Amino acid sequence: MKLGLIQLDIIWENKEKNFQKVESLIRNEEKKDLIVLPEMFNTGFSMNPLLGEEEGGRTEKFLSGLSSSLKTPILAGYMIKRKGKNENVARVFSEKGEIIATYSKIHLFSLLQEDKFLESGNSPIFFQINKIPCSVFICYDLRFPEVFRLVSKKVYVIFVIANWPASRIDHWKTLLKARAIENQVYIVGVNRTGMDGNGIVYDGNSSVYDPWGKLLLEADEKEGVINCSLDMEYLQKIRKNYPFLDDMKF
Repeated sequence: MKLGLIQLDIIWENKEKNFQKVESLIRNEEKKDLIVLPEMFNTGFSMNPLLGEEEGGRTEKFLSGLSSSLKTPILAGYMIKRKGKNENVARVFSEKGEIIATYSKIHLFSLLQEDKFLESGNSPIFFQINKIPCSVFICYDLRFPEVFRLVSKKVYVIFVIANWPASRIDHWKTLLKARAIENQVYIVGVNRTGMDGNGIVYDGNSSVYDPWGKLLLEADEKEGVINCSLDMEYLQKIRKNYPFLDDMKF
C-alpha cells in the first residue's frame, strides 16, 4: 500500500486557502493508493459552529472532485452538520469521488470544550483500500486503547488523523507505537504543523509504525507530503509467527 501523508500548516478557519494548499502539494505527486489529510484540515481545530457543513457542502465537493481527478482515494477530516451539533469526522472518498466511509470522533477533548460544541460518535468504522482492511480514529481517540482493540482483528492498517500539539508530542509518539505493538497493525499518524488561531503550536511528527512497533518514518515540523509503503505480507508473517491476538480473552 503506497501512501501520501499530507502534513499541513493549516490556515485558521480559511477553507479556500487550505484547499489551494492541498492541491498545490499533491498535484505533481506520483500515484498513491491513498492520500491522507489531518483532522479538520480545512479549518484547524476550531469549535466555531458556523464552520460545520451540510452534506454536499464545499469541502465534500472539493475532496470528491480532487479524488476523482487524481483517481486516488482520499482520507480527510472536517466538520459536518447534523440535526443537533456538528460532528468531527474522518471521511474516505473513493477514486471515483464517492464517499465510502464516515467516522465520527468518539472521544471528544473536554479540555478544550470539544464535548460542549460537538456531538460524539459511537462506533468505529471499517473500509478497504485495494482490498486491504483499514480503520481510522481521530486525535484524542489515541489515548483510549479500547477502541483500537475493537477493530484490531479485522484490520491491517489503522489511521490516526490529528491536530496534536507540540507540548504533548512525546505522548503522540509513544501512544502510536503502543497501538501498533498491542494490535499488530500498521499505525499511520498524520498530524498538522504550524500555529492555530488559539496560539497552539503543532510540530508535525507524522509517523508510521509497523506491526512490530518499528518506526518506519517520522516527519519533522515542516509542511509537505510524506510518502511511505506498507508491506501486508510482512504483517501477515508477524501475526502468524506471533499469534498474540488469538489469545485475547476480552
